[in-house]
Amino acid sequence: MENRGISHLVSLKNFEGGLVHDRAVKAALKLRLEVLRHIVRSEAEQVINSIGGKLVNIRIDDATDWAVYVEPLPKFEIYYFLQRYSPEFEDSLMALYSKESLELGISAEDVTQFTILYANALIYYAKKILKKDLPKISRYL
Repeated sequence: MENRGISHLVSLKNFEGGLVHDRAVKAALKLRLEVLRHIVRSEAEQVINSIGGKLVNIRIDDATDWAVYVEPLPKFEIYYFLQRYSPEFEDSLMALYSKESLELGISAEDVTQFTILYANALIYYAKKILKKDLPKISRYL
């Protein structure tokens, strides 16, 4: 699982109905990026370990600062990539999924909910564990 390359991952668009939900996930992750961009690789490992995930050595490109994954359900893996493109371009937080996730028949709507839920968990645990002064994006986050 954690040593797979990028070729073993798919986007939300690969799930049935995923195209409809893709924009919502991108917008949600862009908002959460405002907090998660303040987390460096070593901190990402601490945070992800606390929610049962792992730091992985997978890169989308040279801008990948860190990548982590969680497995909410057996064979359903969500990979989050923090891409640091600044100062030329905007940084981004991306989510990809294991190809095996497609075999489960999970709806794109549920994949969307899991993706946002676990991104929120990263933020909750970052604030709890790191005790850094992280920005707030909502009353709870």
